[in-house]
Amino acid sequence: MKHVFLPFGLDGVEGAPLEVAAHLAERYDGRAVAMFYPRPVESPLVDPMGVGIIDYADQGPDLAREADSAMAAMRARIDALGGAAGRVALSDQPLKARFGIGEQARLFDLTVVGLADETDWRAVFETALFEGGRPVMLVPVGWNRPCGDTVGVAWNRSTETARLIGQSLPVLRAAKRALVIEIEGWSIPGPDGAALVDYLKLHGVAAEAVTGPRSMRGPGLDVLDQAEANGVDLLLKGAYTQSRLRQMIFGGATSDIIADATMPVVFAH
Repeated sequence: MKHVFLPFGLDGVEGAPLEVAAHLAERYDGRAVAMFYPRPVESPLVDPMGVGIIDYADQGPDLAREADSAMAAMRARIDALGGAAGRVALSDQPLKARFGIGEQARLFDLTVVGLADETDWRAVFETALFEGGRPVMLVPVGWNRPCGDTVGVAWNRSTETARLIGQSLPVLRAAKRALVIEIEGWSIPGPDGAALVDYLKLHGVAAEAVTGPRSMRGPGLDVLDQAEANGVDLLLKGAYTQSRLRQMIFGGATSDIIADATMPVVFAH
């Protein structure tokens, strides 16, 4: 994880997980880049007579002024990091639109997004996840301490999780302990947890398997129970093995983990 991406908007400067991004850059001897993105422009007004778009409901904020304000606030936060500030660069080329987050994420090892009620974190998270093609870390509210000493893998044998494991081998190797977490009855066809442990050991990972019981609450919460009981401070989870629409209607492990995780979680799709 040499190259860490931290997108931030005007409303989310204070909630952006800067400390986590800086820690990751230090831990893996890399660099974090903080980059501003603007609020989305409101929907246009359309001529009811069918002529087409005639005006915009809101031309949006003064983007240059918004960018200057947000970047000044982020610069102050970076300066307050002390020695770790040298691991964080503030990009002087702000994004012109939020969809640019996905484009930029393609050349970063990891995008870090903070979960917060007052910002558009979900749109940022899903843009990076589906458009970036790289892992995305979602950081719970209030978490500003190091992570990665005890790493858990939520193993349901899926393609998404297998891809994430391949992308996260440096994180797993650097961990003091790595747990392959399985839940009884929660899997698709594929190698079991013992096989994954053997694979990880071949790659120099201190891995062990943990199997938890299946409850009525759902496998996502069962995974979190096992992670919390074993002191996991970073969880790896393949995202949306079921479609987003299905999870919105019926729920799913990804949605439950997003909503209830008490530690940072790295997702990949």
